[in-house]
Amino acid sequence: MKRTIRTLLIPSAVLSILLIACGEPTAPEADQTKTIAKPVETTTATPITYQHEVFASGRLSSSEEAKLSFKTGGIIKKIYVREGQQVRNGQALAELELDEIRAQSQQAEIGKEQAAITIENAKLALQLAERDYANAQGLYKDSVATLEQLQNAEVQLDNARNQLAAAEKGLMFSKQNVDIAQFNLRHSTITAPANGVILKKVAEVNELVGPGTPVFLFGSEDKAPIIRVNVTDKDIIFIQLGDPASIDFDAYPHHTFKGIVREVASMADPYTGTFEVEIEVQAEGRQLLTGFIGTVNIHTKASEDLVAIPIDALVGADEQTGQVFTIENGKAVSTNVRIFKIEKDQILLSAGLTPGTQVVVRGNGYLEESDLVTSNQ
Repeated sequence: MKRTIRTLLIPSAVLSILLIACGEPTAPEADQTKTIAKPVETTTATPITYQHEVFASGRLSSSEEAKLSFKTGGIIKKIYVREGQQVRNGQALAELELDEIRAQSQQAEIGKEQAAITIENAKLALQLAERDYANAQGLYKDSVATLEQLQNAEVQLDNARNQLAAAEKGLMFSKQNVDIAQFNLRHSTITAPANGVILKKVAEVNELVGPGTPVFLFGSEDKAPIIRVNVTDKDIIFIQLGDPASIDFDAYPHHTFKGIVREVASMADPYTGTFEVEIEVQAEGRQLLTGFIGTVNIHTKASEDLVAIPIDALVGADEQTGQVFTIENGKAVSTNVRIFKIEKDQILLSAGLTPGTQVVVRGNGYLEESDLVTSNQ
C-alpha cells in the first residue's frame, strides 16, 4: 500500500507577511525598551555640625575616701559606729585598750623628770668645778699650787661643762619621748576626719590590730560625690577639664543628674589601656550611695563638620566604607562614602558627599550604574 505525500503550497506574499509578524522587533522598538527610566525617591545631603559625645559607665564613690587606722597596735576596746552611719567631723569612731599606752606615757614623763634632776646635779657640779678652778688659779699665781694641780682643776671644769651639756640633751630627748607617747595616746582613738559616712567596717571589738591596720573605710561628704569612668584613646582626645556631663543611675530611672569633668588621666592604665576620667556629680538633694553604677554622657567642646543622609540611602557597607546612589544628569551614579557614625535614622558621613547632593533613598535596591532614573523627591 502506497502513502501519498502532499505538498502544501503557500503563496510567497503570504509567507512574507508571516515572517514579519513572527520576527524580531524593529530597531526603534528595542531602543525604546532599553531607555525606560526607573522611578526613584531622592533626598538632599545636608550639612551638620556634630558635637562629639563620649559614652561610658562607672562606679560612684566619695570624692575623698580614706582608710582609718590606729597609730599604734593594740586590742580594740570599743567601736562606736556601724557601716553606713553618718558621722560628724571629730566624732570618736573606735578606741584601743589604753593601759599599756598610758604606762608608756607615764614612763616618758618619769624619764623627763629624771632628766631635769640630772641637769640640776650637773649645774651644781659645774659650780663646784668653777670654784676649784678659780682657787687653783690663785694658788698657782702665788706659787702655792703646781701647774699640774691647775691643769687638773681645768680638766674637771671642762668635764662638768660636758656633763651639763649631756644632761640638757637628755632632757630634750625625754621631752620628745613624752611628745611621742602623748601622740600615740591621742591616736589610740580613731576620730572622723570630716563629715562623712562609714563605708565599711573592717575590724571588730577585742581584735588585735597592728599599727596602720585599716579599721574603717571612710567617705567624706564635704565635697560632691564623683564617678570614675574609663575611656579609649579615640575618645580621650576630645575630653577636657570642665566639660559638662549627664549621668543616669538605675536607682533614679526618671532623673538625669548633671556633672562636670574634674580630672583627666594623662596616661593610660598599663593593664587595660584605657584612660580614667573623674566626673563630679551634683546630687541635687537626692541620696547617692557609694557603689551606684552610672551611665555617663560627656558633652565635649570638640565639633566636626559632617554630611547627614537617611540610613535608607545606604546600599552596601564594609566597616567604615559605604555605597550610595547619587543622581547626575538623570542617571544613577554609585558613590563610595566614608561613614563617621550611624545615629538614630541617619548616617553621618565624613567624606564622599558634598552638601546639596541628590541621594536615592527609595528604589535604590534595583539600580545599576548609569541607569536612567526619574526622581519623585
